[in-house]
Amino acid sequence: MFKESCRLAGEHLDAVNYSPFFWHHTQQAYIQTALVYLHRIYDQHWQSFNLPRFLLTIREYQSWFDSTEVRKRLEGNPSAENLIRAIGSLDPVKLDEDIRFSSHDEKVKNLKAWRDRVTFHKDERELFRSKPFEKDHPLPYADIEELLDKGFQILNRYSQYFDTSIYSEDGCREWKDMKFVFEAIEHHPNLIQRREHDKLEAKWIAEQQKQRDRDRDQSSPPAETC
Repeated sequence: MFKESCRLAGEHLDAVNYSPFFWHHTQQAYIQTALVYLHRIYDQHWQSFNLPRFLLTIREYQSWFDSTEVRKRLEGNPSAENLIRAIGSLDPVKLDEDIRFSSHDEKVKNLKAWRDRVTFHKDERELFRSKPFEKDHPLPYADIEELLDKGFQILNRYSQYFDTSIYSEDGCREWKDMKFVFEAIEHHPNLIQRREHDKLEAKWIAEQQKQRDRDRDQSSPPAETC
């Protein structure tokens, strides 16, 4: 929802500018929700079920992803053999890369700092800080989107290895509802009236500029000739 709201806001700037405070607070709510879920996904505590622990469990039980076990889970599926061949076998090297990313990537470490000191806990060190925390630990939207995308990629990679299924980020009902809201605002009578007013104002300004240019040309002395 956070990613889709950002995308749709870029496509419907008139609608956003028509009700900027509403969309600002709406997107703030989406980003806070996205952060909470990201903190849970990339949590490093060994007693919680998180992405690092999920991947370590896969490394410990790689036999679950053997093609023989996958065939058992897909028993009765006429496309099982084609799917298994297309997806291939679990790659231990890639698994190690994913484990390193989920715990040691700099963006993940920065996310953990936000979790421990801002989002979930108000660290006492932040109470009298002279420099805002976000200045020392910037967390741009691009990093949040990358962590979301990477989490989905990892989930789908091992979901495919397990039973050839994947999870889609696209086409959820909530996104369609949000798109409907943006499009409805675009057709609001007040917004249409504002567009017409802006067009007339722009036309008037252009005409005024043309008139000033003509007046300047007429008032300029004629060029001397030899």
